[in-house]
Amino acid sequence: MRLAITLFRGDRRGRVSAALIASGVAVGVLLVLWLLAAPNALEARKDRVAWREAGPEGSVTVASTADEFGGRLIARFDVASAEPGEVAVAQGIPRLPGPGEVVLSPALADLVGTVPAARLGDRFPGAVVGLLGEGALRFPDELVAIVGHPPGAVDGRHVRDLLGSSVEVDESGTALFLLTRIGLVVLVVPCLVLVASVGRLTAAKREHRLTALRLAGATPRQAVVVIAVEIAVGAVVGSALGVALAWPSSHLAALVPWEGGTWFPADFAPDPLVAFVAAVCAPVLVVGAAVLGHWRVVARAPGEVRVRVVRWRRLLIGCGAFALFFAGIAVAREVGGPRRFEVVLAGVAGVALALVFTGPVVTWLVGRLFVGCWRGPATLLAGRRLVGDPVAAFRGSAGVVIAVFTGSLALTMVTALERQVRFDDGTWSPDAIVAHDITDPGRIDALRSATDAPVLPMVTGLLTAGGRSNSALVGRCADVAKVLTGLTCAPGPAVYAPQPLDTSRPLRVAGSQGSAKVELPVGVEVRAHRSASYVVVDPELVPTVAARPNSVAVLTTPENRDTVHTALVRAIPGVSLQDGERADAVGATILEDLRRAVVIGLVIAALLGGSGAAVSAVGSVIDRRRTFSALVVAGTPVPLLRRVLRREVVLPVFASTLLACGAGFGVGLGLLSVTPGLPHDLDTPLTPWIAAPAAAGLLVSLIAATACGVALRGVTATTHPHGD
Repeated sequence: MRLAITLFRGDRRGRVSAALIASGVAVGVLLVLWLLAAPNALEARKDRVAWREAGPEGSVTVASTADEFGGRLIARFDVASAEPGEVAVAQGIPRLPGPGEVVLSPALADLVGTVPAARLGDRFPGAVVGLLGEGALRFPDELVAIVGHPPGAVDGRHVRDLLGSSVEVDESGTALFLLTRIGLVVLVVPCLVLVASVGRLTAAKREHRLTALRLAGATPRQAVVVIAVEIAVGAVVGSALGVALAWPSSHLAALVPWEGGTWFPADFAPDPLVAFVAAVCAPVLVVGAAVLGHWRVVARAPGEVRVRVVRWRRLLIGCGAFALFFAGIAVAREVGGPRRFEVVLAGVAGVALALVFTGPVVTWLVGRLFVGCWRGPATLLAGRRLVGDPVAAFRGSAGVVIAVFTGSLALTMVTALERQVRFDDGTWSPDAIVAHDITDPGRIDALRSATDAPVLPMVTGLLTAGGRSNSALVGRCADVAKVLTGLTCAPGPAVYAPQPLDTSRPLRVAGSQGSAKVELPVGVEVRAHRSASYVVVDPELVPTVAARPNSVAVLTTPENRDTVHTALVRAIPGVSLQDGERADAVGATILEDLRRAVVIGLVIAALLGGSGAAVSAVGSVIDRRRTFSALVVAGTPVPLLRRVLRREVVLPVFASTLLACGAGFGVGLGLLSVTPGLPHDLDTPLTPWIAAPAAAGLLVSLIAATACGVALRGVTATTHPHGD
């Protein structure tokens, strides 16, 4: 131990190596803590809004609807209590508002105070009796309203309180669960690779030192302790630094929007137990990787020289990882339950690690190719380095290869997922706001009194033709054509159908609320129209059904849209609206989240890959100080050595990234086949963007290779080959 400390104090390059190790470990630990905090942050959000889920049945009626204003979504809850007395509410809710009372979130209260009441404030009639606290909000600026009503004024679910359900909802079958776990796996693995690889910095120098210690009479245990202490100094400092930065940096992670808003800083604060485990495991991983890597030097006789040869069995590891992944895909398709994706995630991690294990074989093959076919001095020197020690040569490229794998996987999936995001489907006119499931037709009269905009009552129901049911609208064709796209009317009552109807048997129409079916007159005319959503029936054909409308459409203009929206929500509280702007806002939020997650993941992967490549490149220069000094003394130009270093990084990356791109594309297709909510026969186009990570990987490796320029200048400043 004393010898190790003495050597560390007197070795300037050893201290530089320790600083590089500390920086690599700090980045790795910080990113691991961030990534492991993400599921906890999502869980914290879910816990805060658990009161919005259905709880035990009781006397409180709750109607939850999604509203929109200015492109921002509003969560609205209309409540009415049939019995007097206190109602238990969740943390953050001051109390259940009574008739004529409203509870708003702070952000919504501020917004209501800054715009005219007719545009927004009148949607929440009553006195504001309190503000929602953080414990009831999904994110800090969320827009939420709880509006109180008299008993019987709201149609919705009946609950006992606003505490939500105590039964934990299993979300393992959702797409969000799978996608977040995939993101964790493909980003945590390169973090671990970075942390483990920094333990192999300046490996050649330490091997020389180990040999010298063994020749001087040191036992294998003493030699290993010297190496472990040297590595542990940087690893412990870096681990402590990464953990220390995790808490203040949680404020930065909280600024990333998700599902329409940012996070509370406490959401991304690392769990103390997780931070402690990371602080302990990181140095152990680094020291363990270094000791295992140098054990062959300690185990052999002092002075014995062995040529390190890469084994072709490394390729079997890659084949086994892909077999594990596709076995997991098969299991996930056939087996249910919350744990069915564990084998899939293990397979994804296995493929990422397999790329690291098979990389030296690819590096050796590339080196053999250039040594045998190339005669340029820079490429020839780089090729000999790749053939002589492919493991060390690939070490700087491992992070870049995994980053390319991650990017290719992400772009493969996001290309398909973007096509599944739903926007306004164009069924209704962009100027129309439509409300369905109206139980009291008198509310339509109240809406007419509240607005000057055209109000068009309709009946939403089903039309049965030949045993097949079709969604139907009962309303005057001239009125329905104003709000339903693709409908063209002709004189006279008729049925307008988007596809041929079986008229061999009488057509029957029924309202959607369980009313009796009414037969249409025999020989009714059926006309074709271009709308693919509804069959339209003129009210003269079914007057008894048309007499009780359960839907309404309101035509708006850009100037009065918010005002009409407010009047509709106030006249028919708790009703679900079909609004193209709200659908577009929801779709835009989902699409932005999807793209943001991909960009953040790619940035993290590129940061990890670039950091690993830069640290390894600098370490390789320090490792071969004598070799470079000897080449300079022999007359080798320094610019030529810089080109050699760039080729040492770029050549293996060029070959390995092509393999990583293919692996990422294949794994992405497999994951899409088991992602909940997606069709199994989903068509995934092969776009040029899938190859973009390979080009980005080459660029990152070039930038990382330039980081060794300063170290090379320091090495070549000593012209004596044995100056150290």
